[in-house]
Amino acid sequence: MEEKNQKRQDILKSAMALFKDKGFHNTKMEDIAIDAKVGKGTLYEYFENKQDIFDEGCIEYVDEIIDKIKNISDLKDTFHNKLLILFNENLKMESDITLENILSNKNIISEETIKTIVGKIFEMYSLICAIIDQGKDEGVVVNNTQSEIIACMLVGTMSQYSRLKSHNKENEIEEDDIIFDLLYNGISVKQEITNRREK
Repeated sequence: MEEKNQKRQDILKSAMALFKDKGFHNTKMEDIAIDAKVGKGTLYEYFENKQDIFDEGCIEYVDEIIDKIKNISDLKDTFHNKLLILFNENLKMESDITLENILSNKNIISEETIKTIVGKIFEMYSLICAIIDQGKDEGVVVNNTQSEIIACMLVGTMSQYSRLKSHNKENEIEEDDIIFDLLYNGISVKQEITNRREK
C-alpha cells in the first residue's frame, strides 16, 4: 500500500512540474509517464486522464500547504518564531508553484476542484489567524486590526516577494531578513505605539 501511494505521489509531482514548465496543453500523458518512470498503462491505473491528474495535483499541493501551516501553528514556540518559520516555508513552497497559478487556470481546472480549493484556502487562513491570535495574546501583535486582515497582508507580501525572487534569478535578490523584519515590525505593538506618538 505504501509503495502504491508513493508511486501516485511521484506521478503527481512529475505531472505538476511538467504542467509548470510546458503548460497543461503541451504536456502529454506519455511525458508524465516518462518523467515519473512508470509505464503509460500504470498511469491509467492511478488516474483517468490528464485533467484528473491536474485537479488532484492542485488539491494535493494545497493540502501540503495546510499541513505545513498546521504543523507550524501546533509548535510550542513564540509568535515571532512561528512567523519566521512560516515566512521561510512560504519562500520554499512558492518557488515550486503558487495558489495564484492554480486559481488562474480556471479554463483548465474543474469547477468542483476550484470549490474544494477555495474551501481549503479558508482553512489555511484560519490557521494563520490562529498564529496571529497567539501574537496578540503574547502582546506583540496589534490588537486594533482584525486577524483576517493581518493574515491577508502577510500572505500577500510573502507571495509577492517570493514571485519577485523567482523572476529575478539573474540578479539574486537576497533581502529575506529585511522583508521579514518589515512584516514583523509592521504588525507589532511597538509600531502601533510609534504611530500614536506621531499623531
